[in-house]
Amino acid sequence: MKKLKSIALVVLFVSTSLFVSCSNDSDNPNEETPEASKGDYWPTAVGNQWVLNQSGSETIMKILSSEKVNGQTYFKFDKFFTTTSQVTGSASASIKKVDGDYYIKLDDIVTNSNGISSKISGYEFIFFKDYLEVSKTWTGNYTQTTTIDFPGVPAIKMNVKYTGTIVEKGATATIKNVTYKDVVKFKLKLETSLEGQSAGSTEAEYWISKGVGVIKFTMNDVSSELVSYKLN
Repeated sequence: MKKLKSIALVVLFVSTSLFVSCSNDSDNPNEETPEASKGDYWPTAVGNQWVLNQSGSETIMKILSSEKVNGQTYFKFDKFFTTTSQVTGSASASIKKVDGDYYIKLDDIVTNSNGISSKISGYEFIFFKDYLEVSKTWTGNYTQTTTIDFPGVPAIKMNVKYTGTIVEKGATATIKNVTYKDVVKFKLKLETSLEGQSAGSTEAEYWISKGVGVIKFTMNDVSSELVSYKLN
């Protein structure tokens, strides 16, 4: 049972590292109310694609389709995925934009570790707010449920609090010999708890360029950088 619980924790951290049950924005005196968007920092159209390089391995993210849900448009990527030495997981992801707020929505995440499969409930959260100034933040929280395909193992619920912070705006960054302007750098911190006890935290930093999308992503000293992109 101890080993299974350890596996479950790794699986849950896979879900948080995929990018971050329903999300609820919390009251934060440092937050700003939605304003007019400062520009499109992640262009969305069917066929748009981004090629990212991590440690010599390239990954393609492509928008395959769009759909209306409750009057709002979601653009679905082919796949977001991550791999660790212990767990491999995958999930379909979508993005929507509302008044300068960029939401990421992931479907249920299916993983496999040491021959044991599991499923983590999907979630939606605010990934980025393009109108916030430097040092401003946004927060939210959600609960994820993990079910493990093993006799006698109950569902595991994990609570997650996330905090986004704008680090820099209007920056210029050179990635793979290409210079990008109007770059916003921000951090996203995830704090997790399981059965009322802290299960750790993790923090990622994103660089996102107006009219392009994410050009760099760093977590745990591992970075992914944009190689090329194509916009329709």
